[in-house]
Amino acid sequence: MVLIDRMSTPSQHLQSMDMLSAAQERMNRLQDQVSSGKAISRASDDPSATQSAMKLRAEYTRLTQVKLNVDNGLLRLNATMDQVDSINNQLLRVQDLLVQGQQPSATENVRSALAAEVNVLKETLLFAINSDFAGRQLFSGSSGAATAYDNAGNYLGDTTAVSTRVDPDSTVRTDVNGPEVLGTGAANAFAVLTSIASNLVNDPSSLAADSTSLDAVINTARGAQATVGTRITQLTELRDLAAAKEVDLAEALSAVEDTDLTKTIMELTLQQTGYEAALHATASVMQPSLMDFLR
Repeated sequence: MVLIDRMSTPSQHLQSMDMLSAAQERMNRLQDQVSSGKAISRASDDPSATQSAMKLRAEYTRLTQVKLNVDNGLLRLNATMDQVDSINNQLLRVQDLLVQGQQPSATENVRSALAAEVNVLKETLLFAINSDFAGRQLFSGSSGAATAYDNAGNYLGDTTAVSTRVDPDSTVRTDVNGPEVLGTGAANAFAVLTSIASNLVNDPSSLAADSTSLDAVINTARGAQATVGTRITQLTELRDLAAAKEVDLAEALSAVEDTDLTKTIMELTLQQTGYEAALHATASVMQPSLMDFLR
């Protein structure tokens, strides 16, 4: 006698329902991927891809902060450069006035007028060197001084560098302090301009010595100008590099997280076709007969 194993009707029903439920879940997942454009909606969808996406997002966040730091540094350096350029122009104008005052043809009245302009330029210089950025003095170092220089031309700040962190391992200095622009002590720009204005009126023979002092101040200011320009270039290159890396990270993240719509739609279509066929077949097999009720 041959024994024929057969599955009971309730077991058939349960297995069929499980298969249909799994197929429905696959379709729902594919529909979510098509509508959201994302291949991963839950970590359980693809643990490995989820881990990769988390690492990429962490790096993207770090890079975004780097760009923000660099941009803030550039804003400060560009504001500094504007004022250093202005200071250089003012010092060059003083140099022109000094040359005029040393001419044999320069009368006392002419020298007095030149001295008055030098004094005006000294006030303009004070205004430029006391410029601020985001509520803090540009040229006072890291100090909280209200102004970098007082009206007498005395430096009120410190010489501590102000830097911006571009990554965990490196920083770039984003300031120059007052003495680095105008010189130090009795040889600073304010002392030299004060001497020039006085000697134009009272002691023209001392203007030659003033010219030497002024040349030294101009060289200091030009050095500050070159330094700030170099740092601007450095930060600009770092920003461009960070922006390029950001694009690469965005593409890598998209490759991990985003849905391949063409592939997913085709897969969804196949799943729907298979589901409908399975549903029809299951409905046909599971129709109860009179014998089912008589058992």
